[in-house]
Amino acid sequence: MWWLAGALILFVLAAVADRARTFRDRFPALTDAEFLALCPPGTNPAVALKVRAMCAEYFAVDYERVHPSMTFVEDL
Repeated sequence: MWWLAGALILFVLAAVADRARTFRDRFPALTDAEFLALCPPGTNPAVALKVRAMCAEYFAVDYERVHPSMTFVEDL
């Protein structure tokens, strides 16, 4: 019966690794300049970068992987 628990743990770990890989593929790392270029026109750069930093910290996501097109519900 112990092998069943081990198999379940390996399955869960594989699923988590696959989800992380998918996230990295969908959201490649961006520099601040690239991030600001993707923001809508008229966006205040200081505010946009502050919000980016806050989202990265709150959702425990790499700062470089936070994109302006992300949504809280679906992506973070």
